[in-house]
Amino acid sequence: MRTYRNGGSRKVSILIVILLTGAIIGSLLGEALRPVMPFLLLGKDIALSPTRIDLVALHFTFGFTIKLNLAGVLGLIGGYLLYRKL
Repeated sequence: MRTYRNGGSRKVSILIVILLTGAIIGSLLGEALRPVMPFLLLGKDIALSPTRIDLVALHFTFGFTIKLNLAGVLGLIGGYLLYRKL
């Protein structure tokens, strides 16, 4: 039997992957069900505007947006419940 010295961080990474997958699946289902249940897409956008780092030879642009809606939150909850069963 193999033991991992850093087993705690491995569990956290699995949790993050499952939560992100649940949020994505929930948002996709919300988009698919939009004609029937439009309230699933009610939500907010949380954004970090693009920041540009301009070095002489390299240019970086960093920014992201999180679209948090009811369907995505339900997907997060479903992902967490799935994680608890593992």
